[in-house]
Amino acid sequence: MMTTLHLPAQGYTTLPWKNGSGSTDEIWLWPPDATREAFSIRISRAPITTRGVFSSFPGADRAITLIEGQGLALEFDEIRQELAPLAPFLFDTGRAPIGDPLAGPVRVFNVMAKRAEWRLTGAALAAPGTAFAADLSVIFALEPQGITTATGRFDLAAQDTLVTPEAGQVEGRALIVSLARAV
Repeated sequence: MMTTLHLPAQGYTTLPWKNGSGSTDEIWLWPPDATREAFSIRISRAPITTRGVFSSFPGADRAITLIEGQGLALEFDEIRQELAPLAPFLFDTGRAPIGDPLAGPVRVFNVMAKRAEWRLTGAALAAPGTAFAADLSVIFALEPQGITTATGRFDLAAQDTLVTPEAGQVEGRALIVSLARAV
């Protein structure tokens, strides 16, 4: 059973990328016995400093958001998608695009979900006062703020994450990724 979790940024674990080409800050894996290869939900933050291929996670969808830097191009065979800061983009993460920082190093926030179990139903930049409600909401604080849910009020520092099955409201700017159970 999921409960509301406040995940402070200083507790994130830095690990090498699956493909060995960089590093990622592992934020949260679900279920509790999940691994980087076998997960239902995976949340991470990663710097991208040079052009390179993303790791492939077949059967999962990804919501990626540029949280630092000027831009990131994702190249999927013949298609090029340029990400602007704080504009979430959803894709099949089994496709493993080439990532190309456009004007120097960038940092991204990722939420990946196995589509047999979860659907990414939305990802958006939220203004102060925005309400949220989903089977599961992932809130990434872009500035220090309070977030209120049925459980109570949580005080988050910038780049802390809140994972909750409860409805609530943010008091500052945040990224909100919504997930719905697939079954």
